[in-house]
Amino acid sequence: MADLISKADFSSRSIREIGGYMELEIPKKKSYYQGDDVIEVNTGRAAIYHAIKDSKAKKLYLPHYLCTSMLQVIEPLNLEFEFYNIDENFMPIFDRQTTEDEAFLYINYFGTASKNTIKKLKNYHKNFLMDNTQAFFAKPIKGAYNLYSARKFFGVNDGGYLIKDGIQKIDLESDLSYPHAIHLLKRIEEGANAAYLDNMKNEDRFDDFNPIGMSKLSKRILESIDYEEVKLKRQRNFYYLHSKLKDLNKLNLEHSFEAPMVYPMLIEQKDLRAYLVSKKIYVPHWWKDVLSRVESNSFENYLSTYLLALPIDQRYDLEDMDYIVGHIKAFDNSILL
Repeated sequence: MADLISKADFSSRSIREIGGYMELEIPKKKSYYQGDDVIEVNTGRAAIYHAIKDSKAKKLYLPHYLCTSMLQVIEPLNLEFEFYNIDENFMPIFDRQTTEDEAFLYINYFGTASKNTIKKLKNYHKNFLMDNTQAFFAKPIKGAYNLYSARKFFGVNDGGYLIKDGIQKIDLESDLSYPHAIHLLKRIEEGANAAYLDNMKNEDRFDDFNPIGMSKLSKRILESIDYEEVKLKRQRNFYYLHSKLKDLNKLNLEHSFEAPMVYPMLIEQKDLRAYLVSKKIYVPHWWKDVLSRVESNSFENYLSTYLLALPIDQRYDLEDMDYIVGHIKAFDNSILL
């Protein structure tokens, strides 16, 4: 035994802590996105920033219907940009191919874009940025810059991915995220309402745009998730809501989806959002600032005014979906009476 110990080679071993207090029991599996073509970043915006830098584009085309925080990406790049409109199928109203020194950003709204739509657009634009920040499970398109946000789908403080075949790796510093994790821990013990302001503080820190790498804490959490189970739950909830609400929904959603972020419901009832919130069904009002930069008769204006992003994520079962459906139909019937 002593001879075996004397022959043990520890020269190549990195220093590792042994002993001490117990840590959180987080099972270690693997990240959903990994490999040489993947760059881990702190936010979806950071993914877009590094994609534009890699493309060396001098001008960016982007949709009117998006979050104003996207403009934070453009400013440090000194980039010329131009907005385009979308039609009622979320397709760009854009009638030409872009050049090599231009980039084209398309958003996979709510995770509802079809594969054929995405491939058609990619073939039309050389530097094509596929914004999947609302579509975590959408497969990367070869030859495109594929952009993802983990924070919109999972309980992490930060996290995003930039994926492109053959992309040059970059060394990115990462931030410490544990000081900003209080909202995740408090929600478990006290609920979402109690942790709301803490969550807003975590969101507000990203207003100071800093395109760095993913934190170790988020990476570790993302390595523990059963992604197949998450996908199945999201798909089940989405299709269940659609089976119950499609007659009220003014959006055409009649094709297959890859585990969407939300169920997008377009219904001309301005007071419905507040009613749902009163029933503890929290439905965010996305991108209200869009109203200030589009025509009053545009589809973007219509979306910003009436669209409800109904939660369908992995925390919920069909009983929860029935609760949502019941209150929407009760509200709709009360209007009709």
